[in-house]
Amino acid sequence: MNAVSIKLPPFWMQQPRAWFVHIESQFANRRITSDETKYHYVVSALDCDTVCRVLDITENPPAEDKYQTLKTRLLGAYTLS
Repeated sequence: MNAVSIKLPPFWMQQPRAWFVHIESQFANRRITSDETKYHYVVSALDCDTVCRVLDITENPPAEDKYQTLKTRLLGAYTLS
């Protein structure tokens, strides 16, 4: 198994949907499909304030669908309704 490494840009609070489009393209280009891997890449791209806003997820992530759970929360928190 080959190690795959990418450096995601910091989370775009003003444009979270565009940020997810951008990073998901990077995931596709690197053939990253693992929920766990995507989740940890996203957490590593968040600043302190954003991590604190989703601390319940980052401290105790769900057993399954970690990435989608975090994505849904971030979009809900930073997307205007």
